Amino acid sequence: MTPTRAIRIVLTSNAIEHLAFRFTQLALPLVVLSEFDSAAAAGLVGGLAGLPVVTSPWWARRLRQRLSDGRGLALVSLWQAAAVLVVPTAMLVGALHLVVLAVAGLAVGVSDALASPARTALLGDLGDRLGEGMATRVVTWDDALRRGAMVVGPGLAGLGVHLGWTNALLWVEGLALVVSALVVRRVVLAPAAPTSPAPAAPTAPTAHRARTERASAPGPTKTAGHAPGILASVRPHPDIMRGWVMRGTSCLLWFAFALGLAVQGERTGQSGTLYATALTAYGLGSFAMTLAVAARPPASRPLRVAALSWAGQGLAFGAMAVWTTPVPVAIWSAAAGMATVIGIRAMTQLLLVQTTGPARRAALAGQSILVDVTVSAGMLSGGLVIDLVGVRAALGAAGLAIAAVALVAGLSTGEGRQPRRVPAAATARG
Repeated sequence: MTPTRAIRIVLTSNAIEHLAFRFTQLALPLVVLSEFDSAAAAGLVGGLAGLPVVTSPWWARRLRQRLSDGRGLALVSLWQAAAVLVVPTAMLVGALHLVVLAVAGLAVGVSDALASPARTALLGDLGDRLGEGMATRVVTWDDALRRGAMVVGPGLAGLGVHLGWTNALLWVEGLALVVSALVVRRVVLAPAAPTSPAPAAPTAPTAHRARTERASAPGPTKTAGHAPGILASVRPHPDIMRGWVMRGTSCLLWFAFALGLAVQGERTGQSGTLYATALTAYGLGSFAMTLAVAARPPASRPLRVAALSWAGQGLAFGAMAVWTTPVPVAIWSAAAGMATVIGIRAMTQLLLVQTTGPARRAALAGQSILVDVTVSAGMLSGGLVIDLVGVRAALGAAGLAIAAVALVAGLSTGEGRQPRRVPAAATARG
């Protein structure tokens, strides 16, 4: 199978999963709210899904090395399908309980910890076989598909909720994951041809570099023992640490938007409509901004750009605390989506400019874990916060906190101008 054909298959499989995820993202909180009438219960699945991600540097290290082609990814998709279908199956037999939600959340988290980095790595490996710079382009195409699903998915899911098919949407994702597994299992890679001969008699430092490069090459090889840890890779770069503080704060308080609007719609008789409107507008804003900035050169001061972007996101969240009807929510959700994409792109640029080689791979892995962990922690505790203070207070406080942290962390620094030679792509969740 040629790399081009394999890339198309993987992107098709990913597109199916991206779209199906948006169905469950809308339907699951509504299903749980209707059964338990508790925002804390609605946040349980999303919160517990982050626990396997937190511990994945230990338990998933060997498994990730085996997920080097479509067959491994297919097994993970089948596992996730079974995990997703736990909730509607339990409802069907009248056995839905908080323990069942907890088990489903943990099982989904296991698949997320494995599938997300493995699919990105496989696309990167395939892109490398097409030539220099193609890996970034391929992963960017995948990000465009994900943001496109953010536009289409919530609208379709909202229509399903309006027609009374909320529970059926969970079955749809399970079936979609099975289809995705059948599609991606066909991607079986032949070993990549070596690009250069090995040196005849390497010195000790050269041999060390060669071992590191072999360990990070595509295929089921062992992890390099001399690769830097996550903190070691970013400790010399305070701008990256500041950026992580901003992004981590945004992700931690994301629940106020993602869970808060679902609860607000349920409590004001707009079940599904308000939430679907917000997610669709957010997706449209982020997708449009992704296309707008794709061809632009990197920012000269990416940390400052990131600070202003996340401050804008925070202000948009705060505005939704004041105006909670569909039209203002749509406008401010679109603005939040635009601001978030610019912030993510600026942070990716920082990582690409200031790190290289094994340190870059460690830093990108650390950023992925940061996003998953903080989002999960926020979802796990955010339901309780919303139950205690209400949706509007949670949205307002979250927005002000995001903006304040971004301005303090990003603007109180003597950041120098960055070179414009490294392209950046917004490939992370936002």
